[in-house]
Amino acid sequence: MSKTEETTPKGAEGTSADQQIESIDTVSEPQEHSGARGSSAWITLLFSCTACAGVGFVTWFGWQEFQSFTRLTGSLGASVQALSTQVSQLENLKTVTQNLDKQMLRLESEIGRADARNQSVIDRVDVVAERLAKAQIDTRSSYVLAESEYLLKLADQRLLIERNPETAVTLMRTAQALLGQLQDGRLLSVRERLAQDLQSLSTVQSVDILGLQAELLALDPVLDDLRLPVRRLAPKEESVETVDVKHWLGELSEFIRIREVNEPITPLVSASDAGRAREVLRLSLEQIKLALIREDQALFDAGLAQAKRLSMNFFDVTDGAGLKVITVLGSLEGIQITREIPDAAGGLRALKVYRDALTQERISGAEVKQ
Repeated sequence: MSKTEETTPKGAEGTSADQQIESIDTVSEPQEHSGARGSSAWITLLFSCTACAGVGFVTWFGWQEFQSFTRLTGSLGASVQALSTQVSQLENLKTVTQNLDKQMLRLESEIGRADARNQSVIDRVDVVAERLAKAQIDTRSSYVLAESEYLLKLADQRLLIERNPETAVTLMRTAQALLGQLQDGRLLSVRERLAQDLQSLSTVQSVDILGLQAELLALDPVLDDLRLPVRRLAPKEESVETVDVKHWLGELSEFIRIREVNEPITPLVSASDAGRAREVLRLSLEQIKLALIREDQALFDAGLAQAKRLSMNFFDVTDGAGLKVITVLGSLEGIQITREIPDAAGGLRALKVYRDALTQERISGAEVKQ
């Protein structure tokens, strides 16, 4: 078999196979086209529904956002209006504040001018007061100053010599009242120092020295009435007549007492010992008076202890004069007679300085006039 023959049947078979395939394709194409059209319709419908739903949702959401935006725009408009109202109020307040600042500046300027006028008036008053003080050369003020200085000197002497703050305070208050009559502003420092002296003296403890001395002086006549601690019997005069022994013994038995004694019997004090003790007691009382004057606490306590010991050892202190003496001495125990007297001459020194300055001023004024 030739090659032409071999190839021809094969080509015919291939052609027929191709034709069969094409026929099958042509038969199956209408069926595929109909199925594709149905699925594309459903898909299109589904997409259409989805699109409609999306458009509706978007439309609803947009409407809600539009409504909220509208409300927000309304609230913003109200806020802007309120802010504009507040801004206008702030502007009004700013205007009012500016007006108040102007008024404050005007008032401050007026106050400054008033202060200047007051200061000028005060300066003029001071000048007039100084001229009036200078004009009082031989008038009553000079005598008042001299009297005040004399009273302050007396008060200082009472403190130094008598150590009596009460009298010194009285004299200093009198001087203070005299200085108050002058109404001179330049005496302010003097009166201040004088007031400080009075305050320092007011803290001093008050001790009635004269009252204590009066109580001791009242004991002088009482010392003569002191009795011995044991009662003595006066001796009887012997009778010339014969006395019955039994009768004499009967009378004697009335003076005899028998009793049990648990303590040692104290020795009897003779009349001479009592006299000497009475004189020593007087000296002890004088020692106490001297201690009061000198404000010597040790001497005062020693004199009280000695006087009390003498009274209890040599005299009857259970009643009568002895009881009075021991009571007064007991009341004086524990009294503090020593006092710290401060320096209260500051007012006197300040007044002397003021008077010296016033004298120099008068002398210089007299020289200028000449």
